[in-house]
Amino acid sequence: MLFSSVLIFTVTLAVFCLLFWILARRARFHICDPLDWLEDFSAVSYRPMERLLDNRDYEFLASQPGFVPSIARRLRRQRVAIFQTYLRGIFLDFHRLMGVAKIIVVYAGQDQSPFQQGLWRLRWKFYASIVLVEARVVLNALGLGSVDARALLTSLERLQVSTQNLIPAVEPIG
Repeated sequence: MLFSSVLIFTVTLAVFCLLFWILARRARFHICDPLDWLEDFSAVSYRPMERLLDNRDYEFLASQPGFVPSIARRLRRQRVAIFQTYLRGIFLDFHRLMGVAKIIVVYAGQDQSPFQQGLWRLRWKFYASIVLVEARVVLNALGLGSVDARALLTSLERLQVSTQNLIPAVEPIG
């Protein structure tokens, strides 16, 4: 009994470490003009993620005449692939927003310590949401449950709004 508990804990820890390592590697990017990018960015473009892996579509499909389970499996595979593409994009955009926020904080005229502390909390909430969503995507690919990406989208939107609200506080150098 003790051995199986230790084994489960070790495997869970290894999976968590692997996911964290993958997340950390994805975070590398280059920003050419951060304020222009921020001006063009909209977190709303990720809203389709909220419904993409919802099981109601599969239930509706199953109720249609001529339904074959292979259709639902193929649709699920395609939607999981699309969702994972969105997930990669949201991860990269979150880190771009973090980079822009850090740049804005550096050039802000007043002390932004509370904002910087909030960035750390937001980053960890985002990472926790990513891990949960990734786990739910795996379960959804097996036909178990749906994926709720709202916490992920909320973190992205909160960071975008907070960063954009800091822009007037930036003073030009020179």
